[in-house]
Amino acid sequence: MNTRRLHHSCKRRREVYLKKLSFVVATFILVFCFSIITGKRLVDAHDDSRSGADNQRFYKSIEIQSGDTLWDIASEYTNGTSQDIGRYVGELMKINGLATDQIQEGKYLTVVYYTN
Repeated sequence: MNTRRLHHSCKRRREVYLKKLSFVVATFILVFCFSIITGKRLVDAHDDSRSGADNQRFYKSIEIQSGDTLWDIASEYTNGTSQDIGRYVGELMKINGLATDQIQEGKYLTVVYYTN
């Protein structure tokens, strides 16, 4: 009778062990799959932000020619961009320390331009 009880006890322990092992393996597989999906989304989000990045900003100094106005220069340097000319003029005034939009021939002006 002890042998039969011992055999039944061993069989029961083995069944419980296999259930626990299968639960641990299934949990590991689920966590692994979840981490792969989440990691891929994070990488995709990172790639999207880099490909959709704004244009790079550069500065250069130009000499003001006869007949140039700040608005004409702004129009020239914002051509092909989505930037508002009024805001660009304000940015030029701030960069160059101008109180008004009046500029003088022969002086130099720092302008901003953008590249991809």
